[in-house]
Amino acid sequence: MTEKQEKLIKQFEELAAKLGSEKKAGVQIGVSSSIISQLRSETYNGDVTKQFKKLEAYFDTKSKAAETYEEIEYAPTTISEVVYKTLENVKIKGGFAFVAGDAGIGKTKALRKYVADNPMNSVMITTNPCTKSTKAVLKMLALEMGLPISQSRDDLWMTIAAKLHDGMVIAVDEAQLLTYGSIETLRAFADYFSERGQTLGVALVGNNGIREKIEGRSREQYRQVNNRAWQRQQLRTLDVQKADIEMLIPVLHGKKSELTFLHKISQTDEGVRGAVRLFGNAYDMGAYDFNGLVKMAKMMHLDLKGMEKAVRGK
Repeated sequence: MTEKQEKLIKQFEELAAKLGSEKKAGVQIGVSSSIISQLRSETYNGDVTKQFKKLEAYFDTKSKAAETYEEIEYAPTTISEVVYKTLENVKIKGGFAFVAGDAGIGKTKALRKYVADNPMNSVMITTNPCTKSTKAVLKMLALEMGLPISQSRDDLWMTIAAKLHDGMVIAVDEAQLLTYGSIETLRAFADYFSERGQTLGVALVGNNGIREKIEGRSREQYRQVNNRAWQRQQLRTLDVQKADIEMLIPVLHGKKSELTFLHKISQTDEGVRGAVRLFGNAYDMGAYDFNGLVKMAKMMHLDLKGMEKAVRGK
């Protein structure tokens, strides 16, 4: 084995230690742990060069990514704290909570932070257009809880109910995509524990579609869910505060024009995500003062709507 190949194996082992197993590292890279074992012992009968090239490509990409701007994973912003506290409340009280809000304002990061802080009594799933049905939702819950998914729908529900326990919360991101049946299935979990004098909270988090679905024209259909809702949060980009931007981008501390500009960006359809992305791009280009941010915003085709003049006048 060459010195370069030994270095790649060592990098793999370091990643495995970070993730908790070589199997997880292999899945993340795209080279199975069994192949790594054979490469390490020099017993691999396949194309050795090809496998090492996969490792090299992966670690080279990660090395380059490490040189770019790295976003703060979580900051207790105005909106993130509302989402975080909503999950805590519904965990304690049981039943339902709805958090509807504009895209890119920090809802998902708050969910992930809460689950990371409460791994023993919370579970989170994220729906998409292919996983919004009752069976798909049950499968995602089962996967998150380490349960087998090759079961009938009713067996899945009962297996999950048996694994859940008093004082837990189920958080569903992109919940506006859920079908009526999948929402009712989640309600059934909350009812199951309520009937036993226990609590299980369900937090549905998504864009304004979740509110329109449950409180709009189909309100009558969702009456049972509405009756079990403790909180109905409505969050908007206009709720973002300048202090939130400073928390998310601490390198701009004290830089009034830059913070004001990014704050105004965050209150448009771009949201906090767009503001942070704009800063990250400008930072990577080496020009993140006011003029650099404006230039990058134009390169990203953001609609400034007189924003430059408004900020300059402050």
